[in-house]
Amino acid sequence: MTIIDGKWLFIGTDRRLLECSRIMGELGYDVVHYDGNNYCEQLSEVVDAVSPTHIVFPILQMEGTIPVDKLNETTILYPGVASKEWLSPFIDAGLSIRPYLKEVEFVWENAVLTAEGFLIEYYDSAKRRISGEHFYIAGFGKVGKMTAAALSSLGASITIVARSPEQLGEAAAIGYETMQLPTNPVELQGILVNTIPAKWLEVGTDSTLRIYDLASAPGCLRDNAPDEYYTIHLGLPGKHFPVDAAKALSEALLRLNSR
Repeated sequence: MTIIDGKWLFIGTDRRLLECSRIMGELGYDVVHYDGNNYCEQLSEVVDAVSPTHIVFPILQMEGTIPVDKLNETTILYPGVASKEWLSPFIDAGLSIRPYLKEVEFVWENAVLTAEGFLIEYYDSAKRRISGEHFYIAGFGKVGKMTAAALSSLGASITIVARSPEQLGEAAAIGYETMQLPTNPVELQGILVNTIPAKWLEVGTDSTLRIYDLASAPGCLRDNAPDEYYTIHLGLPGKHFPVDAAKALSEALLRLNSR
């Protein structure tokens, strides 16, 4: 096998990163995977031994960070979720930073896998069919769109709940019912799938609205909302489709690298 120039270091315990490193290795890249989510002496030794030209960080922000003086000025960094504070040492050092969670094609592919993963979660927990059921979907971004499409294709009726006139207009044009995102406690009944990463939802104490939350922290429930019928479902692509998610990630990394 021909080894392509450059050394890739993948960091993280998420199976998607392990599978991604395997795929990249099969493509001929010189790859090392470190099975951990925090900076420690062991990772320090790996960085020194590998001298990576590319570093792929965990999907969620890792604990601690690699000291800049351990990196070559030409090293390219691929972070997942990362705050400005965490990235600032690398930015100040002038290193190339290419966040893979902002690569547009990858985000769409991840949304499709999230939607399919939700179907598995729903069938497993509800033990009910989707055809003929009604779902409220909060938010009409990429995950909201793909979730609505997946449910609609199986015969569900959909109401899109959103604040943005653009999202509501697009949803209506597709043929979904629409509803303005409420600011007061909601009195909805049935099933709500949340894709909005904000605490916007307040329900009454006697509410039986079944809520599936697909958004990242902090979740959609306001602090005083009951959670008896609420579950959060994060990382569905990695949970249900690690190989497919890893393939999508490897392709995103190669696109980012080619730019």
